[in-house]
Amino acid sequence: MSTTRAPVLPAARRACLAVPGHKAKMHDRALSCGADEIVLDLEDAVAPEAKSDARNVIAATLTDPAWADTAVAVRVNARDTPWHEDDLEWVATLRTAARLSVVVPKVRCAADVTAVDDALTRAGASDRLAVQALLEDPGAIADARSIAAAGGRLSTLIIGFADLATALGRRGAQDDPATWLPTQETVLAAAREHGLQAIDGPHLKLGDPSSLAEAALRARDLGLDGKWAIHPEQVPTLVRVFGFSPAEVAHARATLRALDEAAAGGDAAVRVDGQMVDEAHRAQALRVVSSGDAAGPTDSAAAPTDRTAVPVALPYYEDLTVGDVFTAPGVTLDAGLATLHRSIVGDRLALALDAPLAHEVAGLDGPLAHPMLVCDVAIGQSTAPSARVLGNLFYRGLAARPVALGATLRTRTEIVAKRRAKAAKGGAPRGLVVLRVTTTDEHGDPVVDFHRCPLLPAREDRPDEPGDDVAAFPSELGRDRLAAVTPAWALDALHPLGGPLARDVRPGSTYAIEARETVTAAPELARVTLNQALTHTDAGGSHHGRRLVYGGHVIGIAAAHVTRVFPALATILAWRSCDHLGPTFEGDRLATTVEVEGVAPLPAGGALLDLRTRVAVDRGDAGLTPVLDWRLVALLP
Repeated sequence: MSTTRAPVLPAARRACLAVPGHKAKMHDRALSCGADEIVLDLEDAVAPEAKSDARNVIAATLTDPAWADTAVAVRVNARDTPWHEDDLEWVATLRTAARLSVVVPKVRCAADVTAVDDALTRAGASDRLAVQALLEDPGAIADARSIAAAGGRLSTLIIGFADLATALGRRGAQDDPATWLPTQETVLAAAREHGLQAIDGPHLKLGDPSSLAEAALRARDLGLDGKWAIHPEQVPTLVRVFGFSPAEVAHARATLRALDEAAAGGDAAVRVDGQMVDEAHRAQALRVVSSGDAAGPTDSAAAPTDRTAVPVALPYYEDLTVGDVFTAPGVTLDAGLATLHRSIVGDRLALALDAPLAHEVAGLDGPLAHPMLVCDVAIGQSTAPSARVLGNLFYRGLAARPVALGATLRTRTEIVAKRRAKAAKGGAPRGLVVLRVTTTDEHGDPVVDFHRCPLLPAREDRPDEPGDDVAAFPSELGRDRLAAVTPAWALDALHPLGGPLARDVRPGSTYAIEARETVTAAPELARVTLNQALTHTDAGGSHHGRRLVYGGHVIGIAAAHVTRVFPALATILAWRSCDHLGPTFEGDRLATTVEVEGVAPLPAGGALLDLRTRVAVDRGDAGLTPVLDWRLVALLP
């Protein structure tokens, strides 16, 4: 490992807010929103006839003492416009802002940067007046490395998404931040090679903090220093995402101390919080420590002022021990809960809708409690130990005894196994915990009994720590288990509902549901089923930077699509497997296919169907993205 100290990376400018130069009222609002830099615009935001007046407005703004310590940039007009030279001569005369820079749009090559630098020098600009190059042309991206090498006053490269998307002919690029990954990496690498900052372009959707957070999180994790904002409402999200948490600052300080101590002893590498670090980590640690504001205004504003307050914390992997038992409030499955559940997932299971039919078929005194509602409540009641869940590795042995509305579900959750999980390269430590979930009704009779394995964050990485075999739990449903939940119902009464019946169904048949289902009310489903997982209700608790839709929500929509194929379906009895293949977010459009993998006739009529449902997010021109592969056992007349 090298002992050469790496250069210090530039401190992040988390949020750079652009405002029209000719609107003084907007300047006042910008000053109070918490942006790290305010960009006063003379270019696109100002009509040609107002450009001269805009300079006067900006000059007047900057005479206010409140702006004296504010980082200010002026975006001048491009080199090929009649206002460019006058803008530069005017900017060179400004002496009121201590931290002033010039944003030059439409930079296409290194010569553009050099020309601006020379013009500012001729006009008598201070040596401290920096230049930021806005790259918004395909040629500029291709030539980013030579632009970054221009030197002189150049301090920053900025990506200009709007003009670049137009020049490239892109459609829908704003909907998928990953579209810009090659551009971001190109500009970032060019900037880092020459010791410059790299700032991400603006997110053009307003009123959508979740998608803004997702785009900002991607940019932050790539290494970009900050992101432009086009409205004050975007600033708090950018400050939060690009800021460093107290835990990150503490880790950075520990890293610097450990490296200094190791160097004093002649060593170049040392272990910090379970991770080997060397001098290559020093630059990032210095950057974090020098950031100044670890949490940002949104975190500090939310912090309790009462120092005696007892934190209600959620468990990490280390906080859980095999043998720990968790309980939750019982939930009575009433008509209101059933109606809300149906309004969210859109199911048409007949016995859950029609009380007289449920009595005729199953002898129930009311409608059947939808099996997915039963599973959602049981899972929600089991989330106390997994509230920090990153994802579920598996569900095993899940079979649900049919119950009527009015039943009360009570769930016991026990930690039965745990082991450390291998952290992704450069990723945070984590661990796997196997939960035994046992749900009974008000009489103590079993309703649902299964295992699930959540992946949880850990406080530290201990790869050599002994752990349990989480794969030891059987993945197949035994015949006896399935037989125990299969009811002897009068299924013939379901025949008039139409659709394929057991005698009509053949293994290998596949059905594609034409209608897409849009995911809505995702946090409501999590809350109403007592699901405590942060990632479903708190965007700040999700590593995606936005709320993740609860997996049972996607399964519930898949179950609703199954009833479109089989309108006479009696119920769903078990899950053979359930694999979540990718994240789902509110507003996604889900497409489902249903494949018949097996048909097992029952002696009294009807059959157990082994079905495989595959769900994908329909992204329009971008195609389908798989998110769920679910194998279930259903009862069909």
